[in-house]
Amino acid sequence: MGGVAADCNHTHLFNPHWPPHARFHDAMTISLGALLGGASLLLLRDEADERGVALGAAAPALFWAGVASAFAYPGTAGLQSEFPDLIPRVRGVWIDERFAASGMLALSAVGYALDVAARRRSERR
Repeated sequence: MGGVAADCNHTHLFNPHWPPHARFHDAMTISLGALLGGASLLLLRDEADERGVALGAAAPALFWAGVASAFAYPGTAGLQSEFPDLIPRVRGVWIDERFAASGMLALSAVGYALDVAARRRSERR
């Protein structure tokens, strides 16, 4: 639901300067994030096995890897390129989508590693 909260406003989906096809891509991204998040919750249910947990961690990680990789495409930039007043800077560095993607990828990896460690402890008992 983060995509809905972050993108359903004047900077993205309702940006009057965006052509309809750009809005299409934004709407597609919102839907993709929600679908991957929902799939992750389904896979991470209480009785999930190791494979379910791995897939549950991978689903949102794939979304955030896509966000991070978008900066590699020519002509792309973070939100600060259009709305610099909305994005904070720390020592001259924009705290933009790259940081959100890095943080979420790290959280996915930590969550998966904690689950693997807990399963190993449980198996030893």
